[in-house]
Amino acid sequence: MHEEKLPNPWKGVPGFWARVNQVLYPFAGPAEVGIGRPEAPYRPPADPMCPLCGARMADHRIDRGDASTPTHLHCPTGPMGSERAA
Repeated sequence: MHEEKLPNPWKGVPGFWARVNQVLYPFAGPAEVGIGRPEAPYRPPADPMCPLCGARMADHRIDRGDASTPTHLHCPTGPMGSERAA
């Protein structure tokens, strides 16, 4: 059976690691992505539940952080009635 050869994307690319990849590409080939079978598109749940307290996520308050502050998830009723940091 004839296997179709893929063109080597590293040919002509300058640099040491490009040369290493050019040699290894015929053996390793391109990255294999996916799970190996057709997959249905992701459909988010209509009413997601909190993994920490089990309440609806719509009842939570999320304080989004930035590069220097963390994001905080405030559960309406936690296991100990406390606030959790996400």
